[in-house]
Amino acid sequence: MDIGSISGSDNSIEYLVEQYMRYESRPKDALLDRQDQLYERKSILSDLDSKLSALQSKSERLTDPITDYFAARSASSSDSDVVNATASSSAASGTHTVKIDRLAISDTRVSMQYTDVDTSFSGFLTDQTFSIEIAHPTDTDEGNRENISITVSAADLALDNNSALLQVADAINSAMYTVVANETIGSEEQVRASVVVEESGKSRLVLRSDASGYTYRMGFSDSADGLLSALGVSDNVQSSTTSGGYITEVGTSATNSLLNAKLNIDGLDYYRDSNNVTDALSGVTLKLLNTSDSSQTITVVADTENVKSEVNGFLDSYNDAMGYLRDKTQIDPNTYKRGQLADDLTYRGIVNDLRNFSMNQVSGVSNADYSRLYNIGIEADSEGKLSIADMDKFTTAVETNSNIVAEIFNSEDGLASKINNYLESFVKTGGTIDSSKNNIEDQLSSLSDRVSLMDDLLNRREDQLRKEFTSLQEMMYKLQSQQSFLGSFYQ
Repeated sequence: MDIGSISGSDNSIEYLVEQYMRYESRPKDALLDRQDQLYERKSILSDLDSKLSALQSKSERLTDPITDYFAARSASSSDSDVVNATASSSAASGTHTVKIDRLAISDTRVSMQYTDVDTSFSGFLTDQTFSIEIAHPTDTDEGNRENISITVSAADLALDNNSALLQVADAINSAMYTVVANETIGSEEQVRASVVVEESGKSRLVLRSDASGYTYRMGFSDSADGLLSALGVSDNVQSSTTSGGYITEVGTSATNSLLNAKLNIDGLDYYRDSNNVTDALSGVTLKLLNTSDSSQTITVVADTENVKSEVNGFLDSYNDAMGYLRDKTQIDPNTYKRGQLADDLTYRGIVNDLRNFSMNQVSGVSNADYSRLYNIGIEADSEGKLSIADMDKFTTAVETNSNIVAEIFNSEDGLASKINNYLESFVKTGGTIDSSKNNIEDQLSSLSDRVSLMDDLLNRREDQLRKEFTSLQEMMYKLQSQQSFLGSFYQ
């Protein structure tokens, strides 16, 4: 070895240390590679958990014992300007005639008309307390009503008419705010008061119920000195010109009150508080918009598009999970690259099991002609992805009887039922995937300890090498000096 090659500079020492350490770091590099592999595997398992959980969630939805997503119904109206209709899964297919004679409106009461600058209420020398009775139906008493007490001070009534009416309105609104806040009544049940100016210098007090219909009519208990009578608000007459009273005839029952909607469905008369009628046709909500001299037709049919959307949501999750599993558990036929889970029989088995579930015949169905996905138009392509390949088959099955479609998915032996039960052991807390990830965490923890230990050893080895090479360099310097000294005698 040329002595100069090792004794030239400090840089040569660092170079030699670096080369030696690169060789001695190989065991640590192997540990770091193993760490990277484990982190990647853990990430893959997390993604798989997410995809399988999504598939199980879709399976749970299709097997919901309360909501039958396969029995979805849609409703349409022959004139949507008069009445709109929506249908739930409990609605029966068919047509109905609907004629709207009257819409529901809110009970509205007005006071007499007053000249603003007069002092018509100055004769009330004491505070006046009256009450307004309003509806508050409960689970145990549909006819329950509450009396809301309102007090107006004599000082407020001594003001000019416009100011006095504003004070009365404010007292009513404040009382309503209080009983809503303490949940004596619901916010939609309250009465609101306002003052309107019909013409310059002329005002009225107006009371209006938030909710419509006879049920939510107002009742009154006057003050000791008859403030409500003086106002004319409680008069059991219809307001006319400058007099007070009701705007719409309240009546004495649901059938004769003009506050209620009146409609005829399939030849029968119905009276309802609201213009949203939910209890006349089972599973159908009617939204009354206008009256009409002629009948409208409401048509209820199977909602094929909604059922298709539900099924496609399930199939998309199935295909997503299966595609991911195939990518991670199999060998790419083109590149021959092995998936990261290819050596794990547990996860490789999921692919086969899910595929078999989709191919198997469903037992125990009510119609033997509809026992496979193929029978309702669902097929697998060359990559195994499921889709509704024959929409005519699917539509026919849904419209014939949605139950035959439902059974393929949610019967005890149905596809969604089996997948839901099967995936539970994998995705549940503490399940197979959690256990695999916990095992990886244990390995990573152990590797981390080993890497830390190796770092300490390598650091000490690096210090040792640097000292050895430095000592060697110093020795070389001495040899070079001696060589120069001896050479001088031969010149």
